[in-house]
Amino acid sequence: MNREGSPKTISSAMFREVFVSLVDELECKKSQVPAYLGISYDIFIKIYELGKIPRPLVLARIADKFNCSVEFLLGRTKDTSFEKTSAPATFVERLTALEERFEKKDYYVATKLHVSTNYITNWRKNNYTPSFDTLLTVADLFNTSLDYLLGRTDDYSAYELVSDWN
Repeated sequence: MNREGSPKTISSAMFREVFVSLVDELECKKSQVPAYLGISYDIFIKIYELGKIPRPLVLARIADKFNCSVEFLLGRTKDTSFEKTSAPATFVERLTALEERFEKKDYYVATKLHVSTNYITNWRKNNYTPSFDTLLTVADLFNTSLDYLLGRTDDYSAYELVSDWN
């Protein structure tokens, strides 16, 4: 759950500002942008006008089209460098890799997320990508980026966050 002022709160105003800036750089009419991004017109308007943050996989698709990191698109970092993986992975595959790398179990993650291990078992069983709040907690837990968790990059290093995010 988002709490106002929490470092894990995603600022829709920052996201909207970055999104609008990237859209304005495109060399096409605004009416063509939703099709280019592979999103519906309704989602585009909710993002462009209100700064509503879409589901993680939709946001990843938008970041792919802008060739930027999800972290940059959200306004969490000013780092524009992004190296897309040649072999995309699922969240579940990345979670498994991180747990192995840090020698942690689902129980550890579940405890930190304040959920039962069944919750994580369901992610694995259904190849589920959790909400941004959960992704942010997992990223903090393993000191990695949202892009790594979403399987968009092979670099598991965390981005340097802007001061509002520290």
